[in-house]
Amino acid sequence: MQIRLQTLDHQQRALIAAAGVFAGVDLSFSSATEANPVFDVSNPQLKHNIAQLQAGAVDGVAAVPRAWRTRTDDGVLGVDIKMETGTGKTLVYTQLMFELNRLYGFHKFIILVPSTPIKEGTRSFMKADYAQQYFDDTYGGRFKLDLDVLDPQQRSKGRKMFPAAIANFVQASRLVKGRIRALLMTDGMLQSKTTMATVYDQSVLGMSSQPYEALAMTRPVVIIDEPHRFRRENKAYQVLLEQVKPQAVFRFGATFPKFEKSGVTDYNNLVFNLGPVEAFNEQLVKGVTIQYPQDDGSESVRLKLTGMSRSKPKSATFNNLDTGKSITLRVGESLGDLDGDFAGLAVESVGKTENVLIKSGVTLSNGQILTTGDILASRVYSETYQSLMMKQALDNHFETEWENFRRSTKVKTLTLFFIDSIESYRGEDGPGHLRACFHELLAAKLGEQITERKNDTSVVGQEYLAYLRASLADVAATNGGYFSADNSSSDDAIQAEVDQILRDKESLLSFVSSDGTPNTMRFIFSKWTLREGWDNPNVFQIVKLRSSGSEISKLQEVGRGLRLPVDVSGARLAHEQFYLTYLIDYTEKSFANRLIGEINSDVAVAAPSVKELLPRVAAELGMSEDDLFFDLWHAHKFVDRDCNILEGKEQELFNHYPQFNVGKLKPDKVVTNKSKTKVGIRPGRYAELKELWEAVNAKYYLRLEDLSEQEIETCVDGILDSKIYTAQTGRFTQETIGRGDNGELIAETSTKSVFFVDDTLTYADWLKGVYLQTYLPIQAINAGLVRYNAKHPLPEGFFNRATLSRFVAQFYEWMKYEFINRFSYTRIDAPLGATALTEPSGEPLRDIVQGNIGIYRDASVNVPDKFLYDAFVYDSPKEKDNIQDSDVLDEVVVYGKIPRRSIRVPVYFGGSTSPDFMYVLKGADGKMSLNFIIETKDVEAQSDLRELEKLRFKAARRFFDSISDENIKVQFSPQLKHDDIIVLIKQVVSQ
Repeated sequence: MQIRLQTLDHQQRALIAAAGVFAGVDLSFSSATEANPVFDVSNPQLKHNIAQLQAGAVDGVAAVPRAWRTRTDDGVLGVDIKMETGTGKTLVYTQLMFELNRLYGFHKFIILVPSTPIKEGTRSFMKADYAQQYFDDTYGGRFKLDLDVLDPQQRSKGRKMFPAAIANFVQASRLVKGRIRALLMTDGMLQSKTTMATVYDQSVLGMSSQPYEALAMTRPVVIIDEPHRFRRENKAYQVLLEQVKPQAVFRFGATFPKFEKSGVTDYNNLVFNLGPVEAFNEQLVKGVTIQYPQDDGSESVRLKLTGMSRSKPKSATFNNLDTGKSITLRVGESLGDLDGDFAGLAVESVGKTENVLIKSGVTLSNGQILTTGDILASRVYSETYQSLMMKQALDNHFETEWENFRRSTKVKTLTLFFIDSIESYRGEDGPGHLRACFHELLAAKLGEQITERKNDTSVVGQEYLAYLRASLADVAATNGGYFSADNSSSDDAIQAEVDQILRDKESLLSFVSSDGTPNTMRFIFSKWTLREGWDNPNVFQIVKLRSSGSEISKLQEVGRGLRLPVDVSGARLAHEQFYLTYLIDYTEKSFANRLIGEINSDVAVAAPSVKELLPRVAAELGMSEDDLFFDLWHAHKFVDRDCNILEGKEQELFNHYPQFNVGKLKPDKVVTNKSKTKVGIRPGRYAELKELWEAVNAKYYLRLEDLSEQEIETCVDGILDSKIYTAQTGRFTQETIGRGDNGELIAETSTKSVFFVDDTLTYADWLKGVYLQTYLPIQAINAGLVRYNAKHPLPEGFFNRATLSRFVAQFYEWMKYEFINRFSYTRIDAPLGATALTEPSGEPLRDIVQGNIGIYRDASVNVPDKFLYDAFVYDSPKEKDNIQDSDVLDEVVVYGKIPRRSIRVPVYFGGSTSPDFMYVLKGADGKMSLNFIIETKDVEAQSDLRELEKLRFKAARRFFDSISDENIKVQFSPQLKHDDIIVLIKQVVSQ
């Protein structure tokens, strides 16, 4: 398989913001051809562009909160792009290099990362075939990125030769059009005087023999990944400014550093803000379900770190919380002396830690970092407890694995384990004790699964059975490990494991190995080494068989598994609620609340209170403020007399009144009870819906009538006659401070000058671009251009991206109306297979993910008898009313929400439309002969619908009419904001 990167809206918005900083800025190309074009960092156009981006004045880029519109003047242009973990910032900053080269001619970029794992992850992405394919497709092969990676240098005798990676980077010239050069390095290499400050016996650019000096001569643009690891006070940042002297520093991250004295977050010209609330709520990442074994009260030694001594002999002091006694351990001494369950755990160092956020702490031999006040519980480290955790992890894994395997395009399911020590997994002569235990548990679980599924005769069932049997035949092949010590291992088998886990993401996502045998590797073990710089979109579970202490944020902990999954064809799956299961020990049972708190706190302005929202919500619900307050305070006891939400009542309030959940995480995104992420399907109710469900889930193809040559000619001529060409211009804007009529200071804006933008394409690329987006014959487009040019000579620069976009847009406008009565749907006679509600065998699923049918779940409301599901879930107040009101109608036999995007009706002018509700109704004669499909829209009236939506509805009606025959009748209707469901159903039945 090959991963297929897709053009995603939020990533394109980030690109528009980052690249837009330089719009209209004067650039000088008089510097050496090996250097970037030069700009004046004090140019007022830069300030204006950033202000426009932050104010939301640029189409597609949302405004940045005012409190975060801060700036630090350190002599270079600083630009910040905030993107939550898992939303694709590596892709964005890679593509930014292409955009800055395409638009402005920048061709030298230094990518600075804080660790070797992140460096390896970045290297792997930029050199991957699928990434290169994406950029070739996006830019027509006109731009190429050459990546140099600065690794630790091998010392050699004789002449001191200039580091090859830096020499290659420095000497590349901008005269080679479309050639981009990037140098990737860690902060450690940046600060290495041995590598960077040495004067070598070789010079580059004819004059420089020192790497710092040579890099500075290229006038580079620097991209920093994980900016919270590069505080301004840190040496690495100071070396960057003083020695490399970049023109601009773009920082990409989910977390930004805080100023040491004020504690204020250090945002420097933040132009794009995609925080965790938006990422989770908009389903750009997986939701998280937290699990932990309940504390059964078994005896456990609990040690609290109360102090440490950094003077020799270094030591750490622990207090036994059960006996009250203090115990002091020196470096190298084992905690196993205090309790057998701590066996193998020792104090490794005291003082400075590897984590930049913990200046002084105690590092244990398993890599765990403790700060004063942290508590260790011995039972968490016991083999019995870890076996219990692994057994639960396997139950979780195989439940999710079958759900993903049975999809129309399969999805490989991975589980990541964090463990105590390399010895427990690798062992000396064969598997370590932990791996041996895992193999035993896995073999038993595979046996159970094979027995359970051996009678499934469906095609996908038999395929899964074969996969399970292959797993049982070689249990060792199902799992692998990556530990930092593996980098120096000479064992070929270990290196093969490491390569597959760390560098060959595509192999890990495939069910079949390159030799055609089953690829059963899906369980990964690590000693917290993979906590950064590595992620895999198909990690559906993280299991912590060891505590992470206090070293990183909760969001960073789950970050390795937040990315949305890809299927076996390499396509990213979106618009669906997926969950990462996070299995932890009982000492971290507050994890979910801390994670939610961390997500909700990452905002510039606190979300409005219940008191502030009360008038607006009351108006929406058609209630008086007094009545609504009485409901909140007295009837439901959600708030106190001052409208403050009572402790533990927030989720209940949001479930009952979702209108109060403004600017906060939606309630289905982080959960502690896994059952609450699922909604059961009532088998009896599904049986009544079965005929309708199977009819709308059958495969259909959209057929458009053929166009005659004359019609194509008329289309092309009409588009060209609409004058799709206009010169591409930009403007320099000037702001002048003056006084208004009332004497107050105001900023007056005026245009200083205009300039022309050169974004031309070759004729071949322009024709190819039109063809790929319209499928009009290239010969017909060419002939039309010849005819047009004979009457109106094409201006110089006609073939650019703007005219290409306008041609395509005009074609689709023409198509909307030309084909309005020239399309049809035809059913394909093919097996139905698995659906959003059924197994491949056609039997209803036991349950489905709640997020795919509704965000909110109201446990205080009785589930209607005729409702398809066993829980009351919905997305909006209108949907809540529909669910409650439909049950009282005698005409309704059964009804339910259609799982999100499970039915996508193809639209003749591109895209699709997805209905929301399905009903089986009794006809006027009392027979169950009528099926009703509804799509809800949050607009007041038909006149408020955009023309595009009206055409989508027309296509949907045609689609559902095509399903109807003598056996089944299906009627479609939109439901607008003030359309009452009872009235709609009565109208349908009466007709």
